[in-house]
Amino acid sequence: MVIDDPFDALDTETARLERFFTGLDDAGWSEPSRCPGWDRRAILAHLVGIEDYVRAGLDDRVAEFARESGTPMPYQDFNEFKVAQVIDVPTPDLLNRWREATARNHAELRRRGADSRIDTHAGSYPLGRQTWYFATESAIHADDVDAPVPDEEEQERREWRARFAVDALREADRGVSVERLGDRFEVAAVGETAELSDVDLIEAASGRLAEGMLPERLRQNLVVFA
Repeated sequence: MVIDDPFDALDTETARLERFFTGLDDAGWSEPSRCPGWDRRAILAHLVGIEDYVRAGLDDRVAEFARESGTPMPYQDFNEFKVAQVIDVPTPDLLNRWREATARNHAELRRRGADSRIDTHAGSYPLGRQTWYFATESAIHADDVDAPVPDEEEQERREWRARFAVDALREADRGVSVERLGDRFEVAAVGETAELSDVDLIEAASGRLAEGMLPERLRQNLVVFA
């Protein structure tokens, strides 16, 4: 099976996270994620912030959303601000808030359709393509919290994620060349070239590839989902 519908990809990753979060106890929520300084509960808080961004995009008010902090700040600092906003919300209430937001937002994304447009930090953007970004973000954070992926889903999940990583790198136009060589990818930038598996390409594009696996400048240039 080939996943070629962004709404299906997003729904699948959302369902994966929902199943995993539902089974966590207090100790489980406190387990560290792959994001430095964030436990699983902080990842949930971040996902709530992402849904706030999705809603702002659907409502054509992303500029207003970006001003919530009261002062301009880098992307990562804004993420921390959004997580801090809900630090006092009980985890069950936060989980319900996320569930309600995903149900509402994702249904509206699907209803509007891939050929419509959505407001983003970059301005008006194709909704279908933006939904691939939302699905990718959900998949990244599912991996961050160790949400299980059934064996029968592994291959198709890797395929769409690697395919979109290549597409996103080309769109970003950061001087990175990516070419498929059989079951591997040749990546080149800043005078460095390397071959990566699909898994390593996904990790690199997500900013999760371990230090030392690539020349550092090349590793940094491959980060496109951040």
